[in-house]
Amino acid sequence: MESAPAAGNSPLEVFARDLALCLSVNRDRGPALVWPDGVEALVAESSVADLAQAAAETAPGTPPPPSPGLARATELSEEIGRLLNCEVHSSFILLPAGAERTGDRATTDLVLLPVRGGCECRVHLEPRNPEPTAAEQVLNLRLRAGEALYVPAGLGYALGGVHAPCVLLVLSLHDSAW
Repeated sequence: MESAPAAGNSPLEVFARDLALCLSVNRDRGPALVWPDGVEALVAESSVADLAQAAAETAPGTPPPPSPGLARATELSEEIGRLLNCEVHSSFILLPAGAERTGDRATTDLVLLPVRGGCECRVHLEPRNPEPTAAEQVLNLRLRAGEALYVPAGLGYALGGVHAPCVLLVLSLHDSAW
């Protein structure tokens, strides 16, 4: 059942609220996939994906050019931070067709959110009671534009299966009080 947005809430506020609810419920439990309401605030906003493309083409360490997309990503980070009482940073990953990105480990809680295209994601789950004979467990899924994947700190993940260029908005949550 979809919840009706409260009067006066922008799509971005609704999106942040749905994402914050998922994060507050699933924190420290394991990965979670959510389809937040209000996703059109980012996915339909081509300037977010355009910003990521521009950022990927700039020299490392150079700040991305000012754009409406950067403002939307910053606004989302601030709203989620306000709702969860933590600091949230945003960045982008650009995956060209055929790209693989392996060996990443979430050093903070992360949200991976495709704003253009899609990719496969593998999250390496840590067993709660590690036994020497326990086989590694892996969560495999395909992320599409508008879906958000929560990856708890400490878990490894890999991205691949990119058929067309994919732009991921990455939200890093830094603990302050949550």
